[in-house]
Amino acid sequence: MDMKMKSILGIAMMAAVAFSATSCSDDDNNSNNNGGNNAAYSDRSYGQNAISACNDLVGGLEGANATIASASLNAEQEAYLKEVVSGLVDNVIVPTYTELADETEQLESTLNGLNVNSISQADIDKACDLFKKARKTWEQSEAFLGGAASDFDVDPTIDSWPLNRSLLLNYFNSGTMDEDMLDDASILGFHALEFILFRNGQPRKVAEFKNNDTYKGFTGVSGAKELLYAQQVCKLLKERTFQLQVAWEGETAKNAARVQVVKDADLEYTTSKGISFGENMKKAGESVSTFTSLKDAIAQLLSDDEGSAAAIANEVGTAKIANPFSAGYIFYVESPYSYNSITDFQDNIRSIRNVWYGTRTGSAASKSFYNFFVQTNKSATSNNIVTLFNDAINKIGNMPAPFVKYCSTIWNLPYEEDDRTADDLPEEE
Repeated sequence: MDMKMKSILGIAMMAAVAFSATSCSDDDNNSNNNGGNNAAYSDRSYGQNAISACNDLVGGLEGANATIASASLNAEQEAYLKEVVSGLVDNVIVPTYTELADETEQLESTLNGLNVNSISQADIDKACDLFKKARKTWEQSEAFLGGAASDFDVDPTIDSWPLNRSLLLNYFNSGTMDEDMLDDASILGFHALEFILFRNGQPRKVAEFKNNDTYKGFTGVSGAKELLYAQQVCKLLKERTFQLQVAWEGETAKNAARVQVVKDADLEYTTSKGISFGENMKKAGESVSTFTSLKDAIAQLLSDDEGSAAAIANEVGTAKIANPFSAGYIFYVESPYSYNSITDFQDNIRSIRNVWYGTRTGSAASKSFYNFFVQTNKSATSNNIVTLFNDAINKIGNMPAPFVKYCSTIWNLPYEEDDRTADDLPEEE
């Protein structure tokens, strides 16, 4: 997460304290833009309410973890929580990463079949649809970034933003389309692909791929170069998502082909003790695990500073929303080309829901953090977390869409005109 400037989380909160509140909705295709309600774009209460809801969720998760951390667990409770952690690995983490790997493989296959002579609008539309599917799955993995995604720098490699448009333009203008040049995460991953595939919330027009780009500063760049670039970047994206699946699942007969891709790319996929990350979490407290206790593993899932459910709730509120909305760093809007920002933020919170419930279905597994608190006579804690993540999802969705227009309107600065980069963000004090 270093490429996302985790070190500056919270810098925008000082600018946000004077804003107020409101609620409700689902993604970038709904909210206050319905009916052309342009007045909503100037109303700061929506953004602040979303930030506050995320902050409340952070507090709730930290409190839930503190309750477990301070408890004198009996043998039955310890065994129950081991099953919670094991079920979370098998029913949420591994399936999420497997689905993500499936989707990036499909996206790469689609892109690799395209060339500027034969490309059609239907081809572009299909690639954009696959991109959004993979994006959704990735965003719903961010509550459990602790582990392979963090240890192997997968997260910054495939999800760094803002896209460094100046560096990307230099790359296109270099005259060399060498894969070895793709060594800067700020021009890789999802957001590089997003720039190539989307503009103004819609799939790019086929004419731009057959001719030159029309984006500010990129009018000298051919669609042929951009398509080749997208294919190269997607190959790297696929390799890294394969790495996540293999790292958590371990080597199996079924994933052998993906294991080989990971090995061929010279990517690591085991813990420092030589086991899968899934086994590492299931065996927390045993000598083979990097977790010295079950409580340490639970803290990593619920409230550690990095890679946990609380960490992503904090990032959504204090960085993803607050940096552009409260502090005016419009360039920092995530997913500005696909207009997928609000959906991204909501899916991050849904990843927290999945961790709490131990499923991806929106309802609690019998062995889950939710039901652990119910069975230990702390139903108020369980229900509070549910209220908090639902509130965050709703209030994020209530922000005027697209989010990039909302922030641009608040600060009277078009996104395309904000040429600053991540280096212009202030350091954490």
